[in-house]
Amino acid sequence: MRTFTYIVLYMFLLLFGCSGSGINSTQIESHELSNIIDLTAGFRNIQTIRLSEIADSASFIPFETTPQSLQQEGQKNIRFSSSYIFYYVMCYDWTGKFCGTIVKRGQGPYEEVDGGSLLFVDNRFYSKGSKFIEYDVTGKPTGKVKNLYASREFGTSDFLRNSTGFSSVGENFVVYDIPTTLYYFNENFETIASRVVFIADSLPPYPFSLGGHECLTYYKENVLFYNYINDTIFYVTDTNLAPKWIVRFDEQLKLPIQAMSNYFDLIRKAISGGLSPSALERSELVQLTDHKHKVIAAYETDKRIFFQMIEIIQFASDRGKQSPDPYIIYYDKETGKTTRVNGKGFVDDILGMEFFYPVLGIFDEKMISFIWPFELFNYIKECRDRGREVNPQLLALSKQVKEDDNPVLILFHLKK
Repeated sequence: MRTFTYIVLYMFLLLFGCSGSGINSTQIESHELSNIIDLTAGFRNIQTIRLSEIADSASFIPFETTPQSLQQEGQKNIRFSSSYIFYYVMCYDWTGKFCGTIVKRGQGPYEEVDGGSLLFVDNRFYSKGSKFIEYDVTGKPTGKVKNLYASREFGTSDFLRNSTGFSSVGENFVVYDIPTTLYYFNENFETIASRVVFIADSLPPYPFSLGGHECLTYYKENVLFYNYINDTIFYVTDTNLAPKWIVRFDEQLKLPIQAMSNYFDLIRKAISGGLSPSALERSELVQLTDHKHKVIAAYETDKRIFFQMIEIIQFASDRGKQSPDPYIIYYDKETGKTTRVNGKGFVDDILGMEFFYPVLGIFDEKMISFIWPFELFNYIKECRDRGREVNPQLLALSKQVKEDDNPVLILFHLKK
């Protein structure tokens, strides 16, 4: 069995660590109730919420299907910007038209072995995989590149090339080297600042895989960072972090940091103890994490803050249990109330498709998910077989796509 790297968690820091030899920790205090979100209150306030209560309309974006743009699996890796939609290294405009593949795979100086994350800033594309690469508006490399494999300026872990959350902030870029540090880079890919989340001895790649996490999200011109160590939502600035929302999350409900930081060690012990249901039930991993909850992502909108959540049940199938579906808790900025949405999502009384969960998150006041055309056709057939009326928008959509086409984005537009 593969040897797992042990993780030693020395201390928790608020996200105000300094670059260099010293590290500062700033105590965050807020006396404004409007800046405090009682996430725990949502567990006591479970409501069935209809889509029409928060959204006023739906629209669709069919991804253009060509031999060069065929999508397979991994739609959760779709990312949004004001100008383009990215699926891995493919680029589409907001009508779904395929604009090309930006990142080229290979061993060349401007190529990536495994692809990378994409941005579009000031008429330039940027990718981050094992390198930082700049491209012009046509997707051609400009010659500006930084090889992250050759860099040793990122501390002892040096996992920046495996990091997530590549974004632009002002004139700079920010990358979350999960789970320890946010790094800031200027337009020449030079490191200009860093902010520490917490300090650990040594870390295997992706140590916080338990439950997943969407690190950076967007609200208007702001980039949001949810720090699930101290449950604070920050606005990311050019070289710093500004606390915006303090989240109250009861420790009895919250997934322990110990479980996330020591996940590989805990899962190794659980597997070595045997995979029988009784052995797994007794494992330290299950004892620590069973029925605990974790924030997957936080999205701010004009009226609300939405939290995508997950309840953790490790080895669910081996223990004869069902893996829980993700769910939503949202905070109303006007009333200060926090509500957990009952069931798998919002009751879809706009398109009539039972329920809606924004699998792809929330961007620019739009809750977004996707559907494959064959799923759409199956749904329409099922409705007709049962004598149910099909929403005219869905019927119109079915005439625009073929069964083997790329998926279609479903967007519900939030009320203003």
